[in-house]
Amino acid sequence: MHTRFILSVLLLLATFSVLAQMNFPDFSPEGKWSQKVGYTTINIRYERPALRGRKIFGELVPYGTLWRTGAGKCTTIQFDQPVWINNQKINVGIYALLSIPGEKEWTMLLNTDTSKVYGAPYEYDVKTEAARFPATPKPSGRLYESFTIDLDIKNFEAHLFLSWENTTVSFVIHTNTDEAVDQHIKDLLAKNPNDPEVLGFIGYYYRMNQKDLHDVINYLDRALAIREDSWHYREKVETLLALNRSTEAKQTIESAIRFLKKTKQEHWEEQLIYFDEMKKKL
Repeated sequence: MHTRFILSVLLLLATFSVLAQMNFPDFSPEGKWSQKVGYTTINIRYERPALRGRKIFGELVPYGTLWRTGAGKCTTIQFDQPVWINNQKINVGIYALLSIPGEKEWTMLLNTDTSKVYGAPYEYDVKTEAARFPATPKPSGRLYESFTIDLDIKNFEAHLFLSWENTTVSFVIHTNTDEAVDQHIKDLLAKNPNDPEVLGFIGYYYRMNQKDLHDVINYLDRALAIREDSWHYREKVETLLALNRSTEAKQTIESAIRFLKKTKQEHWEEQLIYFDEMKKKL
């Protein structure tokens, strides 16, 4: 009996020794990224299972059943500013991102309890649910061997995509950037109503974010009336062309050329080339 016990212990120690020497790569490696969207930072952490020749949706991931939306630990999404998804306010914090896949519609879930694996439906508790909203699956356009979460940004809104196999599901995360910028602009104008740089950058911000281009012209005209600047002329020309106001664009180019030849400010010859080329195109 004593001999058998010793042999069992030695076998167990040998097994642990072999395991300690093994270093295989993860089948579902961790993925993580952090993305700034306007003033909001979004952090994602998830584990990425692979196809490996399997049929995923409807089989490995059954329809109508809670899915951890990844592998291993639960997938998490974190916001450092309040956001809105499907008209639901999501407070600052970190959430488990889960889903219930369906053939024609998915249900997306955010849950404040990130301690669970969510490998089985019974782990889910609606008491800690923060949001629930629908999402429509679409063909991905390419095969995703590994489960992938990525993000696109449009006008300070985050478009989050979940893709695997031949399927992509997406939803929009709205930030409060526009409201915050509007307030920032009001504060800037209250403190510096006649600062041409402030006025110029407000116009530039509106143009780059496809706001009302007539407001852009207004801010640039105010800036140029206070102090002429080649950059403000250039921005005005670009905006007028976007508004199809070519006659005014030509007049603005002539004003810019006269200004550059008169002042000969730094890099004026390079700026002159730009305006001359724009003039030829009109």
